[in-house]
Amino acid sequence: MIWAFVILFLAAFTMGLIEAPSWGPFILMFLFFAYLSRYYYYHVLFGKNADTIKHYLRKSKIPYYRFIYDLLYENEAEAEKTMNRIKQKTAKNHANIMLLTKQEKYKEAKALLSKMKANNFKFYYGAVISLHEGNQHAYNAYKEQIKDNVYLSWLDAEEYVLEGNTNEAIEIVDKQIKHLRGLKLLSAIHYRDSMIQDV
Repeated sequence: MIWAFVILFLAAFTMGLIEAPSWGPFILMFLFFAYLSRYYYYHVLFGKNADTIKHYLRKSKIPYYRFIYDLLYENEAEAEKTMNRIKQKTAKNHANIMLLTKQEKYKEAKALLSKMKANNFKFYYGAVISLHEGNQHAYNAYKEQIKDNVYLSWLDAEEYVLEGNTNEAIEIVDKQIKHLRGLKLLSAIHYRDSMIQDV
């Protein structure tokens, strides 16, 4: 990554020497930021190859992405260590809620959720927790507020799992996997694999 900044510096220096047009630096900065966006976000948002996304998360210097990898493929202890390195408050809260939910520490997770602003993440995890606690009223209330069809279908799949109809849940996730990208693709594959192991 450092070499990208070195190239930017050399390119800017060269443009100054040759007295490039005034719009030249703007194009250079646009290309640089486009590269950074691809480097940091392309795989987690648009990646189509699960192995590539997984490798990117494992090698990532961004603690939140590494946390996702640890949570899915390592163990909870590693995920907790990585979570403690996350500086950004919202990302750390999201990571903590995911970890607490996986550990079935629902009371602590709900306490964090109550402090979050309304969004699909909050509604989804609120619904998941309510479903596992058997609180149908709260589950329905959260589910009605979710605008993301992927989250809604995951909740449908989780309902099937809790009813003992794992094969139906796997079918739902299988249909989705063909159309998902990035972290959602990786999460769906991991969810499907965990269901298959439990069958």
